Amino acid sequence: MSVLIPCLNEEQNVPVVVDKLVRLLDETGIQNEILIIDDCSDDYTFREAMLLSQSYPNVQALHKGLPRGIGHAIRFGIDHARGRVGIVCMGDGVDPIAAIPDFRDEVIDRGSDLVLLSRYQEPGDASTIPYSYRVYQRLYRLLCRWAVGLPYKDPTYAYRGFNLDFARELGLQAGGFEISPEITLKTWLRGGRISELRGRQGRRVAGESKFLFSRQAYGYARVVIAAALSRRARFPRRSRAA
Repeated sequence: MSVLIPCLNEEQNVPVVVDKLVRLLDETGIQNEILIIDDCSDDYTFREAMLLSQSYPNVQALHKGLPRGIGHAIRFGIDHARGRVGIVCMGDGVDPIAAIPDFRDEVIDRGSDLVLLSRYQEPGDASTIPYSYRVYQRLYRLLCRWAVGLPYKDPTYAYRGFNLDFARELGLQAGGFEISPEITLKTWLRGGRISELRGRQGRRVAGESKFLFSRQAYGYARVVIAAALSRRARFPRRSRAA
């Protein structure tokens, strides 16, 4: 199993995240590697990643060149991962890492190609998400459902697990946060098996979020439009008889 941690200016958070991951994975006994992918940080994130790689034999520090972008970082991690299961975990410390063994089990034991963590399964699970983000996510869910029939409640959350061989065949292109819906939409259109787990994210303690919807809106729109066009090309409407 390969845990991919894309990081941009997370020098305060990444040591805490990795320490927790190492303890969790040691307790479960799952064979693993942890890849810290530095996205050209301005701070000492890569230095912290190198120190962690010296402390833990299963941790690797990877420096990704320009251009910046979480999508580029995740794709870089997928290219370098050696496990059968890939899990994307943010370096900000908000993801509920206790779900990682469940991600692994869904892929290995139940044959899922993609496992989503849904923060909208039960009332209250989304309370830690800023209200404006919840509005954007709801509108985007409705758009995805209308465009390609996507039925899932949280298709954009980056924290997820997947079959790495399957992910490599998707032809991922996104450079920003839109890589998450791109993975979801392409898996759906390919007929991949998608499962959902219930979860609740935490709150960032240090640093600032890199997500701004105004910057990401174009990318999010682009991947859903591409999905709709792909679906239409594969399943064109039948012309009506005269």
